[in-house]
Amino acid sequence: MSSLDASTGAPNAGPTSVSAASAALVPQARLLRKSKSLSLTQSAEEQLGILTALKASLEVHHELLDDPDLMMVLAEGETSLLEVIDLMLEADFHDEAFFDGLKTQKDTLSVRLHRLNERRASRRVVLEQALLLLERKSLERPIGTLSLSNRPPIVVIEEEAQIPARFFDLRPTLNKRSLKEALDAGEDVAGARLSNGSVSLTLRRR
Repeated sequence: MSSLDASTGAPNAGPTSVSAASAALVPQARLLRKSKSLSLTQSAEEQLGILTALKASLEVHHELLDDPDLMMVLAEGETSLLEVIDLMLEADFHDEAFFDGLKTQKDTLSVRLHRLNERRASRRVVLEQALLLLERKSLERPIGTLSLSNRPPIVVIEEEAQIPARFFDLRPTLNKRSLKEALDAGEDVAGARLSNGSVSLTLRRR
């Protein structure tokens, strides 16, 4: 993978070590490198200072990032500021693909889990009926022992609106939207204030 010169944004010769999974995303990263929006206006010295700060931050987060290829490139000390950013973008593309795949798998497994629970519940209804028809409290079989036990009565809600208020837990819920509107209007509200705001990172791929 070609790197970029930090001061000019022009390609530099020399391969960069990336993971096999990230390599599939290299074409997208190359398109990003060609974008004029990646031109840097800072001097080479300023870019070096930024790169040093990023390296320090990456060292702090290296366990969570779990990116040995990036850490190896940083250890070599021959990478540019833009190249570090591009490597992290490539890793982010890779993680997003994993995230989407795992989310789909999670949804699929949730449906399957529900179906299995329903199947077990239906099977137990039939097994319970079998014991009742056999007039047996228990039945021992090679794979397990079935047994019936008396359960205490449970509450059945027929019409919640008719139940007296004393049986409800009345817990106040904070309306943050209304609170923010009051603070935005300049109202002094004890126990709350507006923050100084923050920046938000957006990554567009289309």
